[in-house]
Amino acid sequence: MKKGQILLITVMLLATVMTIVLSVSFKSVTDTQVTKLEEESQKALAAAESAIEVALKNNSTATLGSGGSSELNSVTGFSGSATIESLAETTFITSTISKDGGYTFYLGNYNLATKTIDTPYFNRNILLCFKSGSAVEATLVKSNGVVKYLGDSTGTIIGAPTGTCNGNVTYTKSIDIPADPNGQFLLVRVLYASTKLFFSSNGINLPIQGRTVSSQATSSTSTGVSKKVVLFQSYPQIPDEFFTTAF
Repeated sequence: MKKGQILLITVMLLATVMTIVLSVSFKSVTDTQVTKLEEESQKALAAAESAIEVALKNNSTATLGSGGSSELNSVTGFSGSATIESLAETTFITSTISKDGGYTFYLGNYNLATKTIDTPYFNRNILLCFKSGSAVEATLVKSNGVVKYLGDSTGTIIGAPTGTCNGNVTYTKSIDIPADPNGQFLLVRVLYASTKLFFSSNGINLPIQGRTVSSQATSSTSTGVSKKVVLFQSYPQIPDEFFTTAF
């Protein structure tokens, strides 16, 4: 009877020890796998970002891996590429611009090689929309002069008619910048409160405002980790201080 009890207790102790050992081993293996995945994820992200830098520098597709772009030879163990697109769209929305910040909206295609704005310029009206509570000062820089338009938070418009913003519930205040064959770019300054800026022109494709780069890097290891990065790079932004009077 006692021998049977001792055997049972021994079996239970062994089972407990085995459970603990297996649990610790499983946790160790899991932690190792998670750490490896995190490390591969960071490397994949760095590889994707490196491809973006090369693509922007050369203004062309940058390829990772064997036979890829020479500037990326130091990036090993990953495949993928970064591609550049300059898409023409009927609307354009900026990132959030803080109070007293500005945004340069081009009225012609910006030439990266010559760093000039190509003609003909966009000779159509521009509907500029912004959030209620904010205000904008839009400076139209032309080849033969400068014209300023102001839209305040109450909807009062100075120098341009009120637009409808096409029923947009986010950007409820707007001004309509008249068409001008000599207009090169709009320098929009945000007043009172931060806001995004919404541009449109009656469903017509707007001038391209920058380059969109899409990059993806995939690990060649068993983890197969993949990271995708999409970046929009606007054309050069002109400091609004150039057209702001300081006292």
